[in-house]
Amino acid sequence: MDTTWTTRHGTRLVGRLWEPADSSPRARIFGLHGILEHCGRYEWFAHQLTSHGYSLEMIDLRGHGRSEGPRVSVRDVDQYLEDLDDVSRQLREAGREPDFLFGHSMGAGLIILWCATRRPPVKGAVLSAPPIMIAVRIPRWLIELGRFLVKVFPDIRVVQLKTARRFGQHAVSRDPAVLKALREDPLVFRGRFPLRTGLELIDLQEKLQHAATEFETPFLLLQGTGDKLSSANGATLFYERASTVDKTLRLYEGLYHEVLSEPEKDQVIVDVLRWLDAHLAKSPQQRNPPA
Repeated sequence: MDTTWTTRHGTRLVGRLWEPADSSPRARIFGLHGILEHCGRYEWFAHQLTSHGYSLEMIDLRGHGRSEGPRVSVRDVDQYLEDLDDVSRQLREAGREPDFLFGHSMGAGLIILWCATRRPPVKGAVLSAPPIMIAVRIPRWLIELGRFLVKVFPDIRVVQLKTARRFGQHAVSRDPAVLKALREDPLVFRGRFPLRTGLELIDLQEKLQHAATEFETPFLLLQGTGDKLSSANGATLFYERASTVDKTLRLYEGLYHEVLSEPEKDQVIVDVLRWLDAHLAKSPQQRNPPA
C-alpha cells in the first residue's frame, strides 16, 4: 500500500508499505533507496521479507520518485536527516516504529549518519553498498571548480550519472532484465541533477568514515567486490572502524553495486534473513562479538 508523509516544511513524501498477507509482522523494517531511484524498485526484496514474516516500509526521498521537491536536489545531507526525523516521528505516532533499518547506496549512507547521530532504539541495520569510498576517481581540481561554480550558481545542473544508461551495464547489475527495467522505469531520474548534490555525495564519504567510530548499531554490510560505484575497500574500512562489536561484513566476489539485484540475489537474501532472524530476539542494548 502507498503511504504519504509531510516534512516540517510541508514537502510531501510518498512511500510504500509491504506487510505479510496472513499475519502481523514479526518485525518491522524501514528502508531508504539510493540516488536517482525510488522505493518501488524494491518489490522483490519486499516480497522475500514479507514471505518470512517481516514488513518493509520505504519512502521516496525528497526529489526522487513520487515525492515532492526539485529532482534529486537537496540543500545538504542534513536536509535528508531532518526528513528522516519527521518520518520517524510520524511512524512512531502511527504505531509502526521500525525494529530494523535498511539502506542501499546513498540510502545506506543516510542510515549510517542517522544512527550515528540519533541512535534510534533499533535491533540493527542492513547496509547495502554504502558510499564510504566512491570507486570513481574525480580529480581534485574538478571538485574545487565545482565548489566555485556552486557559490556563483547555486542551482546549476551539470552532473549526469551514467548509472541508468550505458554505464548501468557495467555498474548496477549483471542481470539483463534488471538493466532493461531500470532503463524503462519512468520514476528513475536520468537527467542532469544539481552540482550541489554531486558535491554532497563526494563529501558524504568523509562524513561516513568519521561516523563509523560513533556507529553503535549492530549491522550487516552487503558489498560486491565488483562494485564500480561504492568501493569494497570502503566497506572494509567502515567495518574495521565501526564502534559496535556486533557487526558482519559480507563481501560477494564479483557482484556489482546492487547485490540484491544480481543473479546471485537468492544467496544474498538468505544471508539477510539469517541475520535478521538471529537478531530478532535481541534487545537493542545487546551486543555480540563479530563472527
